[in-house]
Amino acid sequence: MTQKLQDVLLGYAIPSGVEVNIPVRHMCVTGQTQESGKTTTLEALVARSGRRAIAFVTKRGERSFESGRKILPYFKERADWEFIESVIEAIMRQKMKFERAWIVRACKGADSLAAVRRNLTGLMNKSKRSMDADIYMLLGEYLDRVLPLLARLRKSDEINLEPGLNVMDLRGYPDELQMLIISSSMRWVHEEENEVITVLPEAWKFAPQGRNTPVKLEVRKIAREGAGLKNYIWVDSQDIAGVEKEILRAASVWLLGVQREANEIERALSSIPKGIKRPKQGDIPNLRIGQFFACWGPHVEKVYVRPVWMSGSAATQIAMGDLRVEDFAAPKPKLEEENVDYKLAYEEAMQTIQKLEKRIGELETKDVPSKSPFVAASASSSNGDEVAMSLDVKRPVIDVTVRKYVIELDDENTQGRIAILLSEGFIDSPKRIQDFYPEFRARAWMKQTGAPTPLNLPLAKLTEMGFLRMVGTNTYQSIPGMKVNVKEVRTVA
Repeated sequence: MTQKLQDVLLGYAIPSGVEVNIPVRHMCVTGQTQESGKTTTLEALVARSGRRAIAFVTKRGERSFESGRKILPYFKERADWEFIESVIEAIMRQKMKFERAWIVRACKGADSLAAVRRNLTGLMNKSKRSMDADIYMLLGEYLDRVLPLLARLRKSDEINLEPGLNVMDLRGYPDELQMLIISSSMRWVHEEENEVITVLPEAWKFAPQGRNTPVKLEVRKIAREGAGLKNYIWVDSQDIAGVEKEILRAASVWLLGVQREANEIERALSSIPKGIKRPKQGDIPNLRIGQFFACWGPHVEKVYVRPVWMSGSAATQIAMGDLRVEDFAAPKPKLEEENVDYKLAYEEAMQTIQKLEKRIGELETKDVPSKSPFVAASASSSNGDEVAMSLDVKRPVIDVTVRKYVIELDDENTQGRIAILLSEGFIDSPKRIQDFYPEFRARAWMKQTGAPTPLNLPLAKLTEMGFLRMVGTNTYQSIPGMKVNVKEVRTVA
């Protein structure tokens, strides 16, 4: 089968071994957990698509997407009544009945969940009817389920997606908090990104039929509008009975894996449009791990999906029946320390550096006994720009040089202005270059209109000097522990 420009290799037809390619579109993948190979299929498709993708691990004990790059949870505050209503419905696990008017009142003037909670308390205290007071009290109790969790959440201020699979590990959070994080992440993708694949797990829970959740609101937007930006939803769900039908209808590609429950088999087969030859009911329960019926356009193909770690020739022979899946074992996942969150890894590295610097300082001042094989010598320049220490041992010499830059800048040049922002903590969290411009304009450091001041070179120079570090494309963050002293000079206006 000839591969089109936006098609991606799925695997090989059974039993012919012919290559099968599917389009990158909204997609639904179903099949029994641990029996069908849904996660392996999704990982392989992401890798071969060459696109950026974001996935979420939500169940305790789940070992999914271990090959992905770990990223921090992301959450952005909202206080519009549709969002608050969806949060409360998710907590209640049932559809709101008549409380919408009270929610709308509580959201007026609020810009966060905490602000809505304060409004509820104020409205409850002012209520003349006991019914109103009871409803405000109950709504406040629902929000109290998530507010303490949000206060302790260790999160990122943005999502930095790199090519391939990016994974948010949410296994330690309750369902309500998982929904807020996934909802915010999907909203970020829809508003800030293009050509990104979002893998939605357990769609029956996060985008259920019959009631709202924060996730469901965002999935609908991507399902309706995402294709224009080439942002696609890949739904992963064993059970499609309770999944929002609008989302399922948006899926133009279906991968049907093994099912053994009669009703679920019938639902899987009914997802194939009429007029296309469907598999028999007995075909679905007899699928083996890695085997799917792929359905798109007028096509229905029984396919063995090629895992990302398997060669094409081996996968072809498995599809043709010449080899068994059992003869191949997936490589062991990377060691946990190789998958450590990049911020944690950086903090640990900084701690190690600080210990080494402390040890160097001790060696600089310590009187070494005459019998010791170590003879320490230190020297420093008169202005303190450079401190060097040499350790002379009865082995090859190690020279350790620690450079400390002292720069005198003022707010009349771009580099000095960035240094001022650095000293005020503006760059303590990751900032993209475009994030600097509103601050520069607010301080009258640049014109309100016209071409913006180039910041690439000053930021690169401060990074080279050790004041900043790059945490993504055109994204910078201050080095923890870096001291910046700003000397004020009084001038006459």
